[in-house]
Amino acid sequence: MEPSGQDAAASVNVKGMRDPDWKPYSAMLKGVKRFEEKQALAPGAELRFILEPRRADVDMHAIALRLESDEAGMVIPLGERNIFTLPVEQGPLYEKAELTVNRKARSVRWIPYIRSAATSDTTRRLGDLRLACEVHWAIDKDTLPSAMRTAMSALGGPCNFVSQKGTYSFSEGRRIATATISFNDKSAPVPFSGTSFTPPLREQDWSDDSTIELTFDND
Repeated sequence: MEPSGQDAAASVNVKGMRDPDWKPYSAMLKGVKRFEEKQALAPGAELRFILEPRRADVDMHAIALRLESDEAGMVIPLGERNIFTLPVEQGPLYEKAELTVNRKARSVRWIPYIRSAATSDTTRRLGDLRLACEVHWAIDKDTLPSAMRTAMSALGGPCNFVSQKGTYSFSEGRRIATATISFNDKSAPVPFSGTSFTPPLREQDWSDDSTIELTFDND
């Protein structure tokens, strides 16, 4: 049966591109499994993902996302800011499937998007960020060279680096002016640079319910 409507348009947009950006479905499912294992970090949140540009010149309008295997395919709807929910338990037809977008390879970042009810446009919850890091590491660690993967794992992984030199940063769509973490009566500045900030993921004296308040240039 030929695809129709939105399915047909997305199929043409993705399949007609040479060397499109993609992720193995099996790798993304490892992130889903990690989310389920560590959901106590953000018990009220759901797992979604967001597609972000790797470079300023990448056009993120009219993105088409598909889950494709040799035997089957489906459109994955994208919401505002290209946020989507990954379909799971799709059966044997999708065991070797790929997620593909109609953008050139290495132009898009596939980022876990985890938000508890306590967050807002300027507020981030530390437990949400810890869980997002865990999911991201579960998805991408097998793509690293073996020596690098072993070295990072020996240091505790990017979410739990035992060395102060190891950090994991989060990107925002705007330039950050200030970043402050607080919990109860305690607060401290959070390092940031440009559009990225680096929360204290590994520092257990900060509760998962700690919040990071961001302000942005021109706010």
